[in-house]
Amino acid sequence: MTPAARKRILLAELDDRLAISLLARLYEHNRAYDVLLSRTADVTHNLLQMERFRVVVIHAHPSKPGDITQLESDLRSTGEARIVALIDGEVDASAAALYAAGADSVQRASLPTAELADEVLRVSSADTLLEGRIDQVGAPELIQMLCLCRRSLMIRVETETERAAVWLSNGEIHHAVSDSVSGQRAMSRIVRAESGRFWAIANAALPMRTIHQDWQHVMLEAAREGDEAALQSAQRQKDAAVDSSPPPAQSVVRKLGKTYRELTELGLQSIKAGDFAKAREYWAAARSIGPDSGQAASAPTLIKPASSAPPSAPTLIKPASSAPPKRAEGR
Repeated sequence: MTPAARKRILLAELDDRLAISLLARLYEHNRAYDVLLSRTADVTHNLLQMERFRVVVIHAHPSKPGDITQLESDLRSTGEARIVALIDGEVDASAAALYAAGADSVQRASLPTAELADEVLRVSSADTLLEGRIDQVGAPELIQMLCLCRRSLMIRVETETERAAVWLSNGEIHHAVSDSVSGQRAMSRIVRAESGRFWAIANAALPMRTIHQDWQHVMLEAAREGDEAALQSAQRQKDAAVDSSPPPAQSVVRKLGKTYRELTELGLQSIKAGDFAKAREYWAAARSIGPDSGQAASAPTLIKPASSAPPSAPTLIKPASSAPPKRAEGR
């Protein structure tokens, strides 16, 4: 095989002892592979910009899946590549975030060198069988189609808000991850994806099994949980809309539970009692729910009551004398 046709493997930022032992093991396949080493993140970044790699083997931590996400994005821009992530601890449920972020394989860094080299070679042979846009196919339809075809592969899904993966074995769904969630809960999130991209990758080893029902049951359960999540989301939005209503309407309507007519009547009673502030509050609440006829209500015009001081007494006019006029005296 010519140098140009050989696949390239990058051992990035590994412990020196591990990197040298793995390099020596992979050198046995030097007719088919070129192996490069990088000790620092800067060197790794520069190599990824200049070269195209089939596999990148890198140390990772389950609590930092963003590092794998960034690496996967850089690799995709240069072509189809695979990622083998090595972690210090056991590969358990905590590895879900790394798989969802873009790792094709997560292995213990303490794995025997021969087994690790075999895993790197296996991952390098994984090809993408199918890829496309979810909005053109639909996540549930895509998974059902591959299940009916009895495929064994991994489906990788990427949307604007999350990354996920599903493993099929002979048409049965055995494992799923979405961000840090795995199992049936992850499937319920995956089938709700409405946009983004997907890749179906062959020769993908099953990391663990978290789903044990047949695929029809898994998809029905995912659809049911998806409907419940949609209803809960709609209810939260409805509650938020109610909470954002004007404070007077919120306090009176919620606390009293009165109708439009009752609130209007309470406003009139408040006017009679001289509590104009309370009257305005009742009428504002009445306007917020509207009259029974559906027309917007307006608060009656407040008329300032007349002064409660007693009226002033009328001016008394002294009556004329009732005595007969005096007769004129004769001269």
